[in-house]
Amino acid sequence: MVSQEQRKKVESYRWLIWGVLALMYIFVTFHRMAAGVVRPMLESDFGIGASEFAMIGSMYFYAYFVMQIPSGVFADTLGPKKTVTYFSILAAVGSILFGFSSNLYMAYLGRFLVGVGVSVVFVCIIKIQSRWFYAKQLAFMMGMIGLTANLGALLAQTPLLIVSQMIGWRATFIGMGVIMFFFAIITWFFVKNDPTEMGLPSMEELEGRPAPAKTAAKMTIGESLKSVLSNPRTWIISVAFIGMYTGYIILLGTYGGSFLSVKYGYTPAVSATLIIAAVIGSALGGLFIGGWSDKLKKRKLVLVVCEVLTLVGWLIFLYVDIPNTILLGIFLFVFGFIMTAFTLTWTLSNESNDRRLPGIATGVVNCVGFAGTAIIPVMMGGKLDTIGNTLEGYQSAFLIFVVVMVVSVVASFFTKETNATNIYQE
Repeated sequence: MVSQEQRKKVESYRWLIWGVLALMYIFVTFHRMAAGVVRPMLESDFGIGASEFAMIGSMYFYAYFVMQIPSGVFADTLGPKKTVTYFSILAAVGSILFGFSSNLYMAYLGRFLVGVGVSVVFVCIIKIQSRWFYAKQLAFMMGMIGLTANLGALLAQTPLLIVSQMIGWRATFIGMGVIMFFFAIITWFFVKNDPTEMGLPSMEELEGRPAPAKTAAKMTIGESLKSVLSNPRTWIISVAFIGMYTGYIILLGTYGGSFLSVKYGYTPAVSATLIIAAVIGSALGGLFIGGWSDKLKKRKLVLVVCEVLTLVGWLIFLYVDIPNTILLGIFLFVFGFIMTAFTLTWTLSNESNDRRLPGIATGVVNCVGFAGTAIIPVMMGGKLDTIGNTLEGYQSAFLIFVVVMVVSVVASFFTKETNATNIYQE
């Protein structure tokens, strides 16, 4: 019998655990978006063009891509506490190395280590949410992750530009590495993988659900991977994710600001401030869209509507001249708000796979998405180097991404509606 006191302890301590990991996730998205803002400094210091710059950004995503399925395995076996602690120390080392890099190859290595190190945080948050939060809160908590992600993206816009201009981009990344090391220590002391580690009842007990059978709980890594990878719904959801998420990264972290500067003649500071409008919209959108989906108990419906509207938003962004800065800021806010519906794909992947495997299920979807964020910006950079950093060059480069976005929109129509329940047994 679960007492009220035990329930209250779980419901209070879970926010401490989630808060610590959420702070770590701010570093994840900061590093993810940071390259675009310091692009002129990197190109000047290393004497590089658009392709080499895109490669610096993509080294993070190559690492993240490679690590997504292993991240799920670590989260489901080693546990979030150890996984986040160990890998965050590696990310701290990578950030410091990037700051000290004396040549392009050291910069590549530093960014790659950062990508490997931070790659585990998101999947571990998903695992923690599955072990510490009620199932009915799943989409809302995904939105909370989106809010946290956008705080990191916010710091990687005008604040990063200001700090980098004051102390230099190198000192900024070295400082971020030192801070990450400090938070890795905090993670070790405060994060618990499951309420039972504190002598508290599990979420199965709190929700009145049967605990997994002992035999089922002993799934091997191979069996776990086979379960997720052989599920066709996993792949459809992954394709629906790739366009939405790649676009989010391109807009907020790679080419969004520089495109605004070329199209409208804004300074880097003004462009970065306008991108913040999209970041704020994205932060609010993650919460609202997740809550809306929970209330309607519909995932596919909300995802399809937002995918179509996001595609329309991209066409407006690229080909329509918005007459003044205020209207452009409003548009970017709405655009960012809608495109954050990619968080629903994480919810769908969890509700479409064995509930014991949230880490691996999310990792597979992320793996596909981050393949897009690693490859597509480099392809776009090659196009820019060929045509030039002109409006025509950017529109030709963005056309590569638009094709991927269209494919994702089509895939969203083929996702399976879960009605906010786990449909794996179906």
